[in-house]
Amino acid sequence: MTVDRRKLRALLDAAKELDGATEHYRATARANLRHAEALGDPELLFEARLDHGFGLRSQPWRNHPREVLGEWLVVLRQCLLMWHAEPYRYPEGNVRAMWAQILQVLSAFALHFPEPADQVRRLIDEVERYCPPAHYGRYALDHVRMSLAARCGHRDEVERLWRRLRTQPPPKGVFIPAGVAARTATMWARLGRDDLAVEALTPVLTGEFLDPEDEHGGDESPLLMPYLRMGRTAEAIAVHQRTHARSDLKLEQVAALLEFCARTGNEERGLEVLHRNFGERIGLGFESRASARFDAVWTVAAAALLCRRAAEKGLDREWVSPCGCAGADCDRLVIRSYAELGAELRWSAMNFARHLDELNGTSHVSDRIDALLHAEPIVDRLDLPPETAPPLRLTAPPPSPHLDAADADGLRRAVERARAMEPGLPRIRLAERVMQNALAADEPEALLEARLIRLEDLLHPDRESWRADLFACLVELFRAHHARPTLLGADRVAALWRAVPVALSRVLTRPGVHLRQIRAFLDLAERHCRPGTDDLHHVRWFRTWVEARAGDREAARAARARFLQLPHPDRFVSREHLLRGVQWWLDLGCDVEAVVTMEPLLAAGDTEREDLLLPAYLRARRPHRACEVHERTWTTARGAAEVAAHLELCAREGMLERGREIIWRSLDLFHYYVDDTEFTFDQLRTHAAAVLLCERVVAAGLDEPWTWPAHECCPAEDGWSFARLAQDCREFLALFSRRWEEILGTDFHTRAARALADGR
Repeated sequence: MTVDRRKLRALLDAAKELDGATEHYRATARANLRHAEALGDPELLFEARLDHGFGLRSQPWRNHPREVLGEWLVVLRQCLLMWHAEPYRYPEGNVRAMWAQILQVLSAFALHFPEPADQVRRLIDEVERYCPPAHYGRYALDHVRMSLAARCGHRDEVERLWRRLRTQPPPKGVFIPAGVAARTATMWARLGRDDLAVEALTPVLTGEFLDPEDEHGGDESPLLMPYLRMGRTAEAIAVHQRTHARSDLKLEQVAALLEFCARTGNEERGLEVLHRNFGERIGLGFESRASARFDAVWTVAAAALLCRRAAEKGLDREWVSPCGCAGADCDRLVIRSYAELGAELRWSAMNFARHLDELNGTSHVSDRIDALLHAEPIVDRLDLPPETAPPLRLTAPPPSPHLDAADADGLRRAVERARAMEPGLPRIRLAERVMQNALAADEPEALLEARLIRLEDLLHPDRESWRADLFACLVELFRAHHARPTLLGADRVAALWRAVPVALSRVLTRPGVHLRQIRAFLDLAERHCRPGTDDLHHVRWFRTWVEARAGDREAARAARARFLQLPHPDRFVSREHLLRGVQWWLDLGCDVEAVVTMEPLLAAGDTEREDLLLPAYLRARRPHRACEVHERTWTTARGAAEVAAHLELCAREGMLERGREIIWRSLDLFHYYVDDTEFTFDQLRTHAAAVLLCERVVAAGLDEPWTWPAHECCPAEDGWSFARLAQDCREFLALFSRRWEEILGTDFHTRAARALADGR
């Protein structure tokens, strides 16, 4: 059907009364565009294309936002060419709307859904060719250029463009001046120029720029961290107080508040901010589309920093993250801990930063995010005015929409149903829903029963990667036992103690739970050791392990001595315990203790794992003994610790062909990804020894191409060499060294690993 100009004008006017975020509006805009194309009237076609572009802003995508942004860009390019050919033909309001949409698309490519920086620069240059030199469209293009330069860390270019933009006011209808000032202040704060952040936001603070849509009188949050770093703490506190409880915070505002709390000793207040803004409305990026946004990476990193600081201060707790849906097929688990969430957010931030740097051709974002993740307090404790409302994180959650049991009887039946189920995810899911409803209804007995069921499932070997969840669950049960010693009963208490060695072995072997948390748990557990049991033996055994991980030789020796003072310490002289003890002392550089710990096994004729002592033999200048042990044991070396020992010996004694064989036989030990949470503590030394061996193989001219064999998760891959493996292992060693330093609170072991890699 062809419509005349008058009818089309009426259709376009009617469309403006619709909600532009709905499918109805988009369908109407598409129909109007077809009419305009058929009619051929340039002015109405220009407007119809803009209406269609406006509807694309909220168009959902199935695969990637590029599919919508690309279509939107095509529409805007058509409008731009029409305007360039006849610049005086189109109403100024429509021209400004075109530039506002061009700015949105280019900003999306620069920041929100980043594309390669070079491609975005070329796109800006292409658009600029159709914009007259004195036109306000140039302001919009320079603004995007500045954002892109900031994304890449080009501070001089950012300042040059900013100084130029400040000589002219932001074009009305395209920019809101107060919003431009806030964004620019945030940009400078992230670039480390606190002075320029304050300068950029001054027009807002003085009332020169007002945002008509901001009922709070302007966004001050970009200055929260600049004020703090500049020592203007009273102003920082005032900004925090005016903003932290707002319900309309943007990603960058949440990031500033979380970092402020994490770096001023106000982790509990930060957890309140986290809970107020956690979920679908903002989404901290770990499970939402926000993870694709430049702003989100700062929020995610700040949240990870806060969670780490909270865990280190003993504030880690289990809490409910409601699913927020009503679908019967929902499979989401709702019980979280801050330590587990922090680890997840940490990798999310690092991965996106690394991806963005690949698009930029720089390391700027990774460097800044790494600095944020590892930021130390600026002020040990900054007193804030007290909250006026009850802590949100301590209030009862809403009931689960997937479990109708809400009273004691209903929860009891749900517990019995869970207890009758086979161990696995469905049972864990049901137990967590019971926990949520028990918290909502204040039914402690049902909560306890559900936690015990969950503990049982988390102890299963198939759940070894859930160690942070297991540890948090065990801690909560011990806290309940501490609060009411008669609550659990003898059988349940025995179940808790059976879980202790499993949980602690897991969290001391792989990253996830901070060493300070483990110390605090051992303190709590020691108060409840049962007379006549091995409980205290377990506690003191793991205290020795903790001190070994902390890199404190004297504390480890003292903890070991206290363990040996217990009756019947020989209960802990199994092969597993002795070999673990050997590794403690070797990690600490206490070779004499390592050899002494191994002696009972050697005396009994169990010499297979004497290869753990190879580094000690080398340091004691006993190369002949080391080579004899190597020849006897290298074919049975499978674990990370013994493979590392053999690789070190081969590198130091020039047995490079043998070292290559060991590498090829042990490739599974080097099959890791950049966000792999299973990188064991022992792997630090394995990767360091592999670097040493591979680099010496290359230096000796013995390198050659080879194929990495197929793995259960990926096909075979050509193009490998020992030079490539050395580089790969160095990168992993650097990456996971930082992670273990976070967990342990010390660089004692990672310095030793890096020294080994360098042949020192």
